Amino acid sequence: MGLHAQIPCDSIGSQFRQWNARLEKLNTEDPEIITLHYYFLQDIRKEMDRFRTTTLPHLVKCLQTDYYQTRAQFNRIANKSDRLNEILTVQKQQVDHLFYLRAQEEMAFSDTGAALYNLDRALQFNKYNPDALLLKAQLRLRQSHYKESVELIHLLYTKSELTEEQERAVSDFSLQLYDKLYSIGSAYIQSGQSADALEVFLALEQFCSNMPSGYCNDDYYHGILLSREGVYESYLAIAREAERRHNMEMARKFYQYADEYRKNNQRKED
Repeated sequence: MGLHAQIPCDSIGSQFRQWNARLEKLNTEDPEIITLHYYFLQDIRKEMDRFRTTTLPHLVKCLQTDYYQTRAQFNRIANKSDRLNEILTVQKQQVDHLFYLRAQEEMAFSDTGAALYNLDRALQFNKYNPDALLLKAQLRLRQSHYKESVELIHLLYTKSELTEEQERAVSDFSLQLYDKLYSIGSAYIQSGQSADALEVFLALEQFCSNMPSGYCNDDYYHGILLSREGVYESYLAIAREAERRHNMEMARKFYQYADEYRKNNQRKED
């Protein structure tokens, strides 16, 4: 009687239905919960392993139960858990990519906020995911977050492992980023917005100082101002704005540009 009391003959069907129900609830597609559901599955599989080794061999003693039919039922559930385990093991390793794909879908509906959310989630799982970093850099540039866009590109060049196709995409965007910053800085100067121009110059300087050679001219922002009337005053305005922000290195550069410009124009007049 003691042995029979240890064998859950009357609850086998209930246990099987419970495992089946828990397996049915596991999600293999939503990146928000894939990792969590992978660990849920591991708990179920541990329970089933214990059942396989400690209970299943003794079910032959359950007189009201067809042992072979019960074992076949258990094996069907075990096979289902094996298939889910294969899927979730793979999916768990590419959650960052799944979030990136979601971001692309959101972009198709012009939902930049949702796209950025999914990109941030992708980067939580893999902070150097090349596709997510590049798309986020593109979105941040579009939103005028120049410094962040530059920082993301720097990560791509220094931390990410790029395929040949990704290298081309990053290179193309880097050229676009340089041209965009250059034109925006020029526009701010021409409209007399020295504070905004300084922000762009700082981002442009950071971009050029961290990039491989070939992307920037030696005087990448020095040349912006040469086409504008009142160049000397513009140099001084940028220098004073930098000085006000305690960026003495930038202030020094623009005071130097102003001085060089004044001297060059004096020589032309002489």
